[in-house]
Amino acid sequence: MQSSCALRVLWAAVLAVTAGCGQRLVVGVVLPETGSAAVYGASLRSGIELAFETPLPGATGLHRVTVEYRDSGSDPARAVAAAEALYDRGALVVIGGATTSEARAMIATADRRERLLLSPSASAPELSRISPYFFRVYPSDELEGVAAADLLAVTLSVQRVVVVEEENDYSRGLLPVFVAELTSRGGRMVASIHAGEDGWQRSLMVAARGADAVYVCGYGDAILEALRTLRVGSFGGPVCTTSAIGSSALLQRAGRFADGAYLPLATFDPATGPIGHDFIARYQGKYGLLPDVYAAHGFDAALAVRAALERASQRSSAGLREALRSLAGVSGVMGELTFDERGNVHRRLVIYRIRGGRLEAWQRGPAKEAGAR
Repeated sequence: MQSSCALRVLWAAVLAVTAGCGQRLVVGVVLPETGSAAVYGASLRSGIELAFETPLPGATGLHRVTVEYRDSGSDPARAVAAAEALYDRGALVVIGGATTSEARAMIATADRRERLLLSPSASAPELSRISPYFFRVYPSDELEGVAAADLLAVTLSVQRVVVVEEENDYSRGLLPVFVAELTSRGGRMVASIHAGEDGWQRSLMVAARGADAVYVCGYGDAILEALRTLRVGSFGGPVCTTSAIGSSALLQRAGRFADGAYLPLATFDPATGPIGHDFIARYQGKYGLLPDVYAAHGFDAALAVRAALERASQRSSAGLREALRSLAGVSGVMGELTFDERGNVHRRLVIYRIRGGRLEAWQRGPAKEAGAR
């Protein structure tokens, strides 16, 4: 027993010495590269990969990083197992929890292991209240729900709104915010249609005849089917949906059915400013494609991790967490990478409209400037 204890003390001393000599550090990445959420995972990974290849201004090279990727298969249980394995390999931080359901499951593991989890795209408000080890670079649904309700009830002056709701954790977090804000602004939800139920498309068109607008709350496939149904049924009122349609692959699949649909989104204009120019040029050079909003969020998540590793006072979970919390002066593609006390990023939301398979900032939509709550 004494020999075993001595070995543990010696090994701890070796780790302390090599940490100061640039020992390679593992950063884990867990994304849905297959399964129902793969369309998001592909874009996120492309942005993350690019960020780890991009020179970081002022970097000292003290921390040599090995990035290890795992596929969650769009399954929360599999995401947890992947995170556990990466933490076992010494990762102090995992970039992951692309969807709300995956993030919620992974947070419990990060909290128990006292390791960091940084989500590039999960947005449910309650996630930031679960653990001090959770951070995210995607704005909370508290902001998106407010912006969508404000667009419909105030800017567009509609009152009767039909809601299409997909049954998942994302909708369960976002929809109550939207409905409460809509009501407070004088609007009301006149019907709730559950996407996926038998005959829901027919129910949607029946309900839409007595409504001024439709709000579609869910992920990509449900959004696309609702938009197709409304277009085929010649619904003439405004349609607002979620930022989950912001993937280039989804917009291409939507085609003309998505034209005219509104969505609140963090400001995304990679063609402006030196950071945006560099990002879009590098992305096109590597992948031959224009980046979408999820690639940008993936890039920002990895950039935040790299910057925090450079600034951490000690190579530990506590040191890295403090570095993330105090991160300042670091600009990502989507804006400044600063976090509040709950790990929420500060973001600016504007209203976008879909035209010809692309997102265009809508000039009449008032910008929402707010810190994450």
